[in-house]
Amino acid sequence: MHDNFRDKLRLFFRHRIPLVATFVLVFLFSMPINSLELNYFRPAVGFICVYYWSLKRRYMFSYISAFWVGFLTDSYSSTPFGINILIMMLLVFATEILERYFKAATFGVSWFVFALAGFMLTFIKWLFVSAYFSRFVPLTEIMVNLVSTIMFYPLVVYVNMWVQNNLLPQERINE
Repeated sequence: MHDNFRDKLRLFFRHRIPLVATFVLVFLFSMPINSLELNYFRPAVGFICVYYWSLKRRYMFSYISAFWVGFLTDSYSSTPFGINILIMMLLVFATEILERYFKAATFGVSWFVFALAGFMLTFIKWLFVSAYFSRFVPLTEIMVNLVSTIMFYPLVVYVNMWVQNNLLPQERINE
């Protein structure tokens, strides 16, 4: 019985590795920068990680994980509280629907789908933020952030792939 509890505990912590890796990346990319201009180029790393993990390891990264990533993003960003939580949950929902089409897709296709999803969800985020402030927020800052997020996608995916290949058990196919 003691070994069974230890195995369950090990499995519990192993399933939290994607969430912990996402938190580490979000913390690294949210470090303060002394330049106001460079703050606009800060990529939404949590957005990339939620997309990657919900597409590659759906059973390890659920709506609850997306909620916590959105909560962390809301706590350090200047957007109204709850908007990033909603966007992250919508992203998990979208990848849940599109998973069967793009799970085994090439990197280029995955990047393109991420760019399309990022554009749509950034537009939804812009609408919610504009409704919250009762006026249209300028699109330039949001679009610069989206472009930097799309540009940093390969780097963040590479780190996540390293975590998946080295820290997580390999999935068995055709069993």
